[in-house]
Amino acid sequence: FVKLGQWAATRRDLFPVHVCNRLSGLHDMAKTHDWKHTHNALKEAFGDYESLGLVVTRSEDRSTSNPDGIIGSGSAAQVHKGTLVVKNSRTNATNTKMVAIKVLHPNTRSLVERDLELMQYTADLIDRFIPLEAVKMLSLPRAVANFSDVMKRQVDLRIEGENLHVFRNNFRCSENKSPKFIDFPEPENGWVSEKVLVEAHAGEDAAPISRYLADDSPDGLETRRKLAGPLLRAFLKMVFLDNFVHADLHPGNVLVREVTNATNPRDLHYTIIFLDAGIAMSLKDNDRKNLLDLFRAVVLNDGYTAGTLMVERARYEKCTSIPGGKHAFASEVSAIVSEFHDRRKKGLTLGAVRVGALLGRVLDHCRRYGVEIDPAMSSVVVSMLVLEGLGRSLDPDLNLIHAAMPFLLRRGAV
Repeated sequence: FVKLGQWAATRRDLFPVHVCNRLSGLHDMAKTHDWKHTHNALKEAFGDYESLGLVVTRSEDRSTSNPDGIIGSGSAAQVHKGTLVVKNSRTNATNTKMVAIKVLHPNTRSLVERDLELMQYTADLIDRFIPLEAVKMLSLPRAVANFSDVMKRQVDLRIEGENLHVFRNNFRCSENKSPKFIDFPEPENGWVSEKVLVEAHAGEDAAPISRYLADDSPDGLETRRKLAGPLLRAFLKMVFLDNFVHADLHPGNVLVREVTNATNPRDLHYTIIFLDAGIAMSLKDNDRKNLLDLFRAVVLNDGYTAGTLMVERARYEKCTSIPGGKHAFASEVSAIVSEFHDRRKKGLTLGAVRVGALLGRVLDHCRRYGVEIDPAMSSVVVSMLVLEGLGRSLDPDLNLIHAAMPFLLRRGAV
């Protein structure tokens, strides 16, 4: 049910903003499981894993604060540091590399399935026996079905492994290119199962991006500016070019690796690494068009047309059943866009404008006017809110529209 609260925090099309903001605090909750479960999960998935070359980094001193090498834990799984002996198929030479070992918490699948059955039963009951328009508008059975889909992805780490391959392909992470602006961990071949995922370790030199936010020195501010552009462009690429969006983005899932130029040690390059790719979203055609229209509306100051198209494309809406409802909804969207557009006088920088907030307000109007959108749209908007806020902290002077325009024209690059 913690995960339900985390999911509800992203559904601004269903719940009021203040409720979503309160529930977002659940993202900080985490638990850990004991070493015995990790060992049993590894043995079940891979057999005698240590003889095959996988070793979990553990301390002989059990009195230390972290004897089992846990480097992170969430509501569904925890991650251990380890090493893996990899054999070169051509030369038979072996190499030991650092890896991250992600293991689901005990009984995760059975607990999730039990909770989902209860939620689905309750949602169907409410939808069937409470014939109120507001209840029908929530479409609780469909919302629970969407949440079920999200949860099933999180309790099968093979899906996260597949997502990582897609992201790595989209961003060409395997290419031996320099500099590399964006990276995703590579799943280790033959070391992915339903309950365990072994992937390349980001490296001891990789640090949470939040660490850079505390450095207000001139050098620190310059570093933050270097990070903001690639971070924002990477997200825009996911949304507008790839239509495959990391939907669990928060500062804890973004690392930064500093890479020294071999010919000039004073010239540092920064690689942004995205973690925890178990939840990835793709927008349906109508919602993708709506998002593009809203961005274009900001540039052209034509929110009325964007609002009208949203009503016409909606699978379910009650605007047209109310006299003047369609006009009222489109006018509300127009007012939001016009307010945003007026801020162009200050420059369309991350410090002056809030595109994520604009989209969040549009979703709130969808909720109030009964204009149904695909749940993936809400998840993408919340991810945009998080990334936009992070980008603003890094570089408030970064021009959002200048960054977005190439992607709106489908020819942007990170």
